Order: sequence, then structure tokens, then C-alpha cells
Amino acid sequence: MATVRSGRVGLRTGARVGALLLLLFLSCAARAYPEESLQTLTFTAAKAFNRCVEGTATPRLSALQVRNLVLGNVAEGEAGVLRRATRWGYYDRAMAEGEDRRWLWLVSTRLHDRFEDRAAKVLMKDGVRATLRYEDLGSVLYYLQRVTIPANVVPIFHPRPWRWPSGDRFTDSPIDEARLSEAGEGLCEALAYTPEALTFDALLEETAEATLDALRQPIADMQSPWYAFWELGEPGRFGRYGEAGNRFGRAANFPCGTDRCQLLDDDPIYAAFAAAQHRLALLATMRGILLLQRDRGGAGP
Repeated sequence: MATVRSGRVGLRTGARVGALLLLLFLSCAARAYPEESLQTLTFTAAKAFNRCVEGTATPRLSALQVRNLVLGNVAEGEAGVLRRATRWGYYDRAMAEGEDRRWLWLVSTRLHDRFEDRAAKVLMKDGVRATLRYEDLGSVLYYLQRVTIPANVVPIFHPRPWRWPSGDRFTDSPIDEARLSEAGEGLCEALAYTPEALTFDALLEETAEATLDALRQPIADMQSPWYAFWELGEPGRFGRYGEAGNRFGRAANFPCGTDRCQLLDDDPIYAAFAAAQHRLALLATMRGILLLQRDRGGAGP
């Protein structure tokens, strides 16, 4: 009997080890912007927000509030290996109320649970959480920024060690800070027209849908939409890379209507698309800040 029990323990231990190794392998399942890009987006949004609301009834951000925003934003993006393994962070446009969002009873494949939890904490006005509202908002902004990355919204399952590269090329597209700052200067009107009834959930959906709409648009004057790079799957299912493959920013040659499309390494067409998505991330971040500032009522540092 001792031998049988030992064997069973060994099998259970082996299963646990196997599951852990699998989770560690999947820890890069959905990628966000690098830390430097997160800081650039959040700092630029805070600066543009303060300029836009100057002279209005909406409170400006203090230096401490901006600091806490960035701390929460970067901390959410710097999750440890185990947390990344159990929170894949994909957007699901077909998310149904009460749907099981976990895989293997442990892995949360979608970002919605975490996003909703942090958004609820942002709106808490009493107790200890009130002092953490801006760090919690930084976490919320992280997910708003995340859904401006096409591969996270389509979505495409990233870890593919049998293919190189395994990560999505758009994610690491450098942010043109001068271009982003200039874009921020032109977003005051869009910020002012943010509906009073807008919620964090609605803002997340609106931002993700804007990303999908961008993929439906033609690539410059070519006869192909951006779906050539990121092909949408059925609702609730993963998509895949399209005819152009995972080659954003690199030379690509792919079917284009009755002809073929060709893009060059570092083609300006890539830069224009990335700049538009970074502008979308900037506006979503500014609107996220606005939702808290409208609700603030003087609470929280």
C-alpha cells in the first residue's frame, strides 16, 4: 500500500509541476506596451489633461497625483511571472455576463475581471482605498492603453516558440514623443465632449472598438485593410495573423485585392498607423483621468 500511495503522490506532484511549467510557458500570453512607453503615455496624458481643464470646474492633477498614476500604471504592467501566467489579459468583445472566464480553474484568460475590480476601487471614497484612488486609476489606465494594441483585441494568442518572433511586433513600436505631445494639444475638444454618463466599462469597450475599426480601414491607398496583419476571429475565439503575418514594421508582401501590396522596412505607413493608435491610447488615458476628476469631490491625494 505504501508503494501505491507513493505513486499517487508522485503523479499528483508531477501534475502540479507540469501545470506550473505550462503556466510559466504561457506567462507572456498577452503583451502590453513596455514600461517606458507606459510612462510616456501616462505622463503625456496627464500634462495634456491639465492643460485642457485649466480654467474649468474640473480639478487639475497635482504632481503627487500624477506620480501615483504612473506608479499604479507601471506596477500593473510589471506583474511577476506567476501573475502574468494566471492573468492572460485578452479583450473579449463577446464577453457574456456570468460566463466562466477561467481556464484550468486558475487562468483568467481575459482582462475584464481585473479591469472591473480596479475600476470599482477607483470610485471608492471612504476607508483606506480612498488614499489609493490614483494608483488604482493607474491600473485602469493600463488596460485602456492595452486595448489599443491590435493583437490584444483581435485577439491573437502570442506565445509561439515554434515561430520567430513569438511576440507581436506592434507592441514594441517606439512612441514618437514629439508627435504624441502634438496630438495631445489637439485633444481638448474631444475631452470636453466626453459624455457625463460615460463609465469605465463603456470607455474600455469604446477604445477596443476603435482599435477594431482601425483594422477595418485600408492600408494607406492600398486595396487591403489592416486585417492583413491581424485577422479577427469569431466572437469569443482567438484570431490569427493575416496574409502579411506578424511583420508590422518589417518588409511585407501580401495579396491586395487583385494585386499584391508591398511595404518596406520601417515604412512611414507603419509609423502613421502606430501614431494613430498611440493617439487613441492618449485620449483613452485622458478620458479615464477625467472620470475620476469629475467624481473626485476633493477625496484622495
